[in-house]
Amino acid sequence: MIKKRSAFSKITEILLVALTFVTHWLIFYFVIVTACKTTGEAAQLTLKLPGEWDLFENIAFIFQYQHHALLKAFKNSAVITVGSVLFLVFTSSATALIMQRRSGLLSRASNKLIVAGLIVPASVIPTYWMLNMLHVANTLFGLCLVEVATMFPFAVMLYKGYISSVPREIDEAAVIDGCGPIALYTKIIFPLIKPITATVVILRSVLIYNDFQNPQYYMSGSSTQTVQLFVYSLKSAWTTDYGHLFTAAIVVSLPLILLYIFLNQKILEGMTAGSVKG
Repeated sequence: MIKKRSAFSKITEILLVALTFVTHWLIFYFVIVTACKTTGEAAQLTLKLPGEWDLFENIAFIFQYQHHALLKAFKNSAVITVGSVLFLVFTSSATALIMQRRSGLLSRASNKLIVAGLIVPASVIPTYWMLNMLHVANTLFGLCLVEVATMFPFAVMLYKGYISSVPREIDEAAVIDGCGPIALYTKIIFPLIKPITATVVILRSVLIYNDFQNPQYYMSGSSTQTVQLFVYSLKSAWTTDYGHLFTAAIVVSLPLILLYIFLNQKILEGMTAGSVKG
């Protein structure tokens, strides 16, 4: 009986690995191989190795495209990602601390609003109207506000779950020692929630950096173009150079790949640290 289960496990494992290869690694192979091809070969969209390796020429082209628009797009994406994540971390962690430590009517109502924020989709026209009223439409700061508002409910729920594992006695001891609300948050609580902060920073950075929808809706013009919009600009309605398109996709993805390689352990630590109390 044990041997049959063992054989079944091995067969299942082989099938899952094969499925992963087809659905993931084969796609990576196709993108990388196509990025190395010339315009004519790339247009065939085949899995064959390139007859002439043209990767470095493709890289040089996308960096020179539209007067170095990719560098401007990288700068815009970096500003939006860093600014949004910093604002998100401090606002969502402070909100989660108040909601978790208080149990009044306002806290319960706030919790329902946060849950509603996870479910109810945002509306584009009212959002753009509000940005226009605040005079931040079509600006990097305005897009940062949209990104923070979009990510805020999920970040609050993560922080709230983690803060629940921090004993209330720590708060009481800090207050007795003379800590005010701001000092309690900045000097006591915030250092204790570093693992979940790392998780929020990494996960939200990936989503904001990869966001195509919000920049497409709320930004216009090459001066505010993000990396995702830059990749999209390489595709036209009539002709598309898939070698250049896939090369741009690889170059744009490199920062996130490096981020995940070096910090993936932090994601696991943050997601599991708050699940066990005591």
